[in-house]
Amino acid sequence: MTGTLAAESGAPADPDAYPPAGRGRTERRWPGRLLLAVAVLWAVFVAARALLSGQWWVWNGFGLAPPVLHLLFPLVLLIPAALIRYRRRAAVGAVLVSLLLGSWQTGLHPGALLRGQPAVPPNALKVVNWNTFFWDQDSDSDAFYAYLKSHSADVYLLQEYQNAQGDEPAPVDDLARLRREFPGFHIATEGEFLTLSRFPVTSMRALRPDGLAPPDTSWADYWNIRVLRTDIDVDGETLSLYNTHLPDLLNVDRNPLTAAYHRSVRQLADRRDRHFRALRDDLDANENPVVLAGDLNVLPGTGDLRWFDGLRDAADAGDSVYPATFPVRGPALWRLDWAFVSPRIDLHRQSVQDPPAALSTHRLIELDLSLPASGATAAPATEKDRS
Repeated sequence: MTGTLAAESGAPADPDAYPPAGRGRTERRWPGRLLLAVAVLWAVFVAARALLSGQWWVWNGFGLAPPVLHLLFPLVLLIPAALIRYRRRAAVGAVLVSLLLGSWQTGLHPGALLRGQPAVPPNALKVVNWNTFFWDQDSDSDAFYAYLKSHSADVYLLQEYQNAQGDEPAPVDDLARLRREFPGFHIATEGEFLTLSRFPVTSMRALRPDGLAPPDTSWADYWNIRVLRTDIDVDGETLSLYNTHLPDLLNVDRNPLTAAYHRSVRQLADRRDRHFRALRDDLDANENPVVLAGDLNVLPGTGDLRWFDGLRDAADAGDSVYPATFPVRGPALWRLDWAFVSPRIDLHRQSVQDPPAALSTHRLIELDLSLPASGATAAPATEKDRS
C-alpha cells in the first residue's frame, strides 16, 4: 500500500532499494566490492601476522610492513567504507575487525603522551645501547668517539664492533683507542659485540647455540655469537648485561622470486630460533637482575616477543609514542632495537635518540635505572680493563 501511494503521489523511490538495472547497477556496485575486498584482505593479513609471525618461517619473508601501518591503513579505509552505499556495513565491519586485531601490533606507546619528564635519581645507572653500523669505518673516527662519550654512560652495549671487507663482515681491534677514550672502563668483547662498563666485570660469556649451520662467511663468530652476556659488580650487586644482535629476518639483497631467497629465509629462521632458545635458557637460569638490549630484529606485536616473557619493555617508561629505531635518515618506521629489564629493576626513563646520520642507520637507546638493592653508580677510583 505504501509503495503504491508513493508511486501515485510522485514521491522519488529509494535508489538503494531499487537500484538501476543492467550496466548502471554494475558501475555503482564495483567501488563497494573493491573496497570490501581490500578491507577483507587486510583483515586476513593482520590476523595471519598475529598467528604466524615468529611461528612459521614463511611469514618472515613478507611480514615486514611498518607496524604503525596497522593503525593508519584501516583508519584511511574507514572513511570511504562509511561513505559507500553498496556493502557499507560489511566493509565497515571488516575495517573495524582489522583495526581491532592490529591495534596491539602497532608498537605504539600512547602513555608517553601523559608521561612528563620523570625525576631521575642522581645516582641512577645510565645504560646506552647502540648498533654502531660497522663501527667507525664509514665515518670520522673523532666524531664517532665524541658522540659516544657525549652520553657519559656508565654502561655501553654496542653492536657491530666490526668493519666490512667487500661483502663480508670483518673483526676490528680498536682496544688501544678505547682504553684512551674511556679510561677506567672495563672492556668485554667477543664477536661483533663490545660492552663497556665503569664497574668491574665479574664474568663474561658468549652464548653459542648447538646445531648451528655452517656460517656464510669466513668470520664464524659473527654468525655463531649473537648474545654476549657480561656480569658486572655494582657496589656489591651483580647485574647481568645481555648485549644482543639477533639474525635478520631475511636477506634483502636476494630476489624474492627465486628459490635461493626462500632457502635463505628458512636458514635464517632456524638460526634465529636456536639463538632465541639459547638466550631463553640462559635467562631462565639467571637469578640476577637483567638488562637486555640490542638490535633484536624483532617487530612489535609479533610472536618473537614471547622469548622475552618475564622482562619489562623499557619503552613503557619511554618518552616516545612510537619508539622506532630504524632508519635514521627519514622517518623511523621500524622498531628493530629494544631494551628489556627485570621487573625488579627501577626503570626511571628510556629515550630514543638520533645519532648523526653519518654514524649509523640505527637510533640509540638510553636508559636510566636503579638496581633493587643499592642502585648506586659511583665508579670505583681505580679499575683494571678487561678484554
